[in-house]
Amino acid sequence: MNDFDGAEIVGIKELHQNMKTISDRALQGVEFIVFKSSKPIFRIIPYRTKKEKGKYTLKDFLKLQTHTGDKNLSKNIDKILYS
Repeated sequence: MNDFDGAEIVGIKELHQNMKTISDRALQGVEFIVFKSSKPIFRIIPYRTKKEKGKYTLKDFLKLQTHTGDKNLSKNIDKILYS
């Protein structure tokens, strides 16, 4: 896996030319890494509202440690998944 974690790569010129399309896709949850002269310069990430704050993604679960010693780990995961 690269450092871009599934984000789409877009050049600065393409960003300028297609700002509406890229912003619409960001609203749909797509992340972008913007490049200039073959170097990454910034990331565009979707804005999350407070209402969405409690939602988790697969990336969040991949970060969990499975050997925590927490006897309630399975119950806590179920709570996150089904609440």
